[in-house]
This record gives sequence, C-alpha cells and structure tokens, in this order.
Amino acid sequence: MKTAIITGAARGIGLATTDILCAEGWHVVMVDRDAEALALQAAERSNITTAAYDVSNPKQVEAIMADAMANCGRIDALVNNAGVADFGPIEDTTFARWRRVMDTNLDGVFLCTQAAIPALKASRGAVVNIASISGLRASTLRVAYGTSKAAVIHLTQQQAAELGEFGIRVNSVAPGPVRTKLAMAVHTEDII
Repeated sequence: MKTAIITGAARGIGLATTDILCAEGWHVVMVDRDAEALALQAAERSNITTAAYDVSNPKQVEAIMADAMANCGRIDALVNNAGVADFGPIEDTTFARWRRVMDTNLDGVFLCTQAAIPALKASRGAVVNIASISGLRASTLRVAYGTSKAAVIHLTQQQAAELGEFGIRVNSVAPGPVRTKLAMAVHTEDII
C-alpha cells in the first residue's frame, strides 16, 4: 500500500488531504504536534498511523521518518502542510515571533523533505509543499508568514531541481484563504 506522510494533519488542509488520500487507498501517517486533536481525528479514520511530533525539531523529524519506515516500510509522498501564522505590523514583530513562524513554516519543510529523501529515492516518490497566496504577493500584517511562504516557494524550486535527478517530483501549491481555524482568525467571512 502506498504511504504518504502529511504534516499539520489534525485539521484544515492537512486533514482534508488525509481524507482524500485514504479514499484513494493510501495509508497516511498523520503528523501534528497537537496530540489531542490528532488522536480525536485518528479515531474517526482507518488506514492511518499517527505521529505526534513537531516538524521544527530535527530530532522529532528523524523520529517521524524512522517510525514511518518501521510501521509502513515505505514513503511514497510527503505533504509539508504544517504551518503557523503570526499576523501583526513589522514594527511589532519581535525576532521570537519571526523565528516561531520560520521554524515551522520554512525549517519544517526543509527538515522533513531532507529526512524523507532516502525513502523517496527508493519509491521515486513526490513532495508537495503547501505555500500560500501570501508568498506570491505582499500584504500588510504578514511579514513573517508571507516571507516564510515565499521562501517555501523558492525552496520547492531548489528541491525540484536537485531531487528531480532521482525521480522525486517536488511541487508547491499556494492556496488563497481556505476555511480553516487559521484563516478564520484573520479574514472576514466574505473573503473565505
């Protein structure tokens, strides 16, 4: 059975992607640092394994991949969806707030992809990085979030150029506002 790892899988885009792949017959390793939300969603699904880890922590990322290989024997796809947002004016964005966003949104994509490369080489698999429309166009109050997603778009191009030589496809998608907990916190109903 093909296996996908999906980060940020306890809600929103990650959860919807989990459901789509499971319906297509995939086994999904649902990764999320929110262990309680992850367990709640896992209880309602089959063909899944859960991994309550933080993608911004290199040791935990190594554990994600090791557990996936031990339990599933293969990794055919990686969906780097985990993300955080911190919206506010540049002037009020402390370096700690900046790093919190970059740690998950950018470093997590780098770490997870890097750790999955050996398994993806074996399966000639694929990586999908979830970026954002905020990475394509600037707007107010999104200095950390928008910059992190712009960096994900470029990181995707770097990954595709290098990993394509091994038959690994790497793409990103840049959705606009989607009805998620994150989006509802910053957008009006008419935008979503």
